[in-house]
Parts: sequence; structure tokens; C-alpha cells
Amino acid sequence: AIILGFHFLKYYPTWEEAFLHGLFASISATTNAGMDITGASLAPYHGDYFVQLINIILIALGAIGFPVLIEAKEYLFRKKQESEYPFRFSLFAKLTTLTYGILLILGTVLILILEYQYYFKDMTWHKSFFSAFFQSATARSAGLSTLDISEFTMPTLLVISILMFIGASPSSVGGGIRTTTFALNILFIFHFARGNRDIKIFNRELHQDDIIKSLAITLLALGMCFCSVIILSITEKQCELIEIIIEVSSAFGTTGLSMGITPELSNIGKCI
Repeated sequence: AIILGFHFLKYYPTWEEAFLHGLFASISATTNAGMDITGASLAPYHGDYFVQLINIILIALGAIGFPVLIEAKEYLFRKKQESEYPFRFSLFAKLTTLTYGILLILGTVLILILEYQYYFKDMTWHKSFFSAFFQSATARSAGLSTLDISEFTMPTLLVISILMFIGASPSSVGGGIRTTTFALNILFIFHFARGNRDIKIFNRELHQDDIIKSLAITLLALGMCFCSVIILSITEKQCELIEIIIEVSSAFGTTGLSMGITPELSNIGKCI
């Protein structure tokens, strides 16, 4: 809040207004709330990479999961006598951090490639990169935006929908099926395809119960979202299918991104 407050002095006429925006923006990013008091999310700072980077860091800290932050704190602030022994991060922390990082990088690359000749066509390479990077980070559960997502192409919107469906890490401020659930599903498919009965990662074997739970959660979530899309397709005839998919994925992932149809939803649509 303090860093953003000082930086916002160049955007707002008084220090009170600058620090109010800094405080609100920092809380909104850390809690992945997606709310803003600018009236246009973070679009006014589309060319300000410093503001975007601070927000990405806060979004990640909120979405990575509190257990991971606790382990990171224990690693960084160990006592001298404890530092003589190697610190071992838990399997949960390793799997969560790895999955979160891979999805963040993969989302950035996919959005950059898919929009390179479309939305990002007239942008510089660094502006295109930060636009894709921020969109990949915020799609996980933050809901903030530096540009109008309704201008994206269909493949990009589907990628964003998948990122919102997966969501953030367990025991975090985000929603979705969670990164660990997604990771366990991928590990199951990989080992099943190779004919392995035991599923291992980081030299640790995963319990069968955890695999079954992750598959059950994913199937239940897919069923809920699929039924919601079907119902909204019937009740919201004025909306396109991709708009409904984005709306449902955003609601399920507690993200807050929208293509602008939220105010137009019927009472049934709002209940869904």
C-alpha cells in the first residue's frame, strides 16, 4: 500500500487520494477480490509495468496458499543452529508451487501466442508480454484486468476459462478446483497411460485416496459448470455461448472477470 501510494502520486492530485488508491489496490490484489475504485479496474495502468508487477506479486502471495508462505517464512528465518541441517519443503509446498508456476508461465505463453497477430498486433513486445503475463496471473482468481477481455479471440477466452476453472492453490484466497487437484489429475493420466499402478512425484508416493478425491472433485466441478452453462444458455438468449462460459468459469473460480454480460443477466441467471 505504501509503495503503490507513493507511486500513485503522479496519477492523482492529492496524496490522500493517491494513498487511498494504493491501499485499496493492494488489499484487492492480495485477497484476489478483483474490486477496484478506478471504474476501469487496472486499465489506467496498462502501460505502467511497475504497478502491474506489484499487483502480480500480491496476487501470487494471496493465491499460492498460506501453508506455502509459512514454510517459506520458516526457511528464510531459520536460526543459525537450525541452518546447519538441510531444510525440506513438504510435498504439498513443492507440488503447489511447481503447478502454480507452470500454469502462470504456460498461460502467459499461450495468451501471447494466440493474440500476437490479433489484440497484441500493434503493441510493442514488452507491452504484449506484460499484458499476457498479467492476464495469466489475474485469471487464476484475482479478477483484475488491464485490458478489455471481450476483445480477445475465442481460443484465448477458452484458455482464460480453463485457468479460472483451475483457480488458485489450496488454503489460499482463491477459488476453482485448486492447483493440486489439477496436478494430481495430470499425474494420474500420465502414470495410467504408462501402465503404472503407483503414482510418484519428488520421490514420494501419492495415496490412492488423494487421487480418487481429486478426480471426484474435478468431475463434480465439471458437472456443476456444464449444467450452469446449459441453464444460462436457455435463460440468457441474448448472450453468446463464449460469454456464458466465461461468466460461469469466473463465478466458479471466484475470479470476477466478465465480458460485460453480468448486469444483463436475468434473476435466474444471477442465482445460478
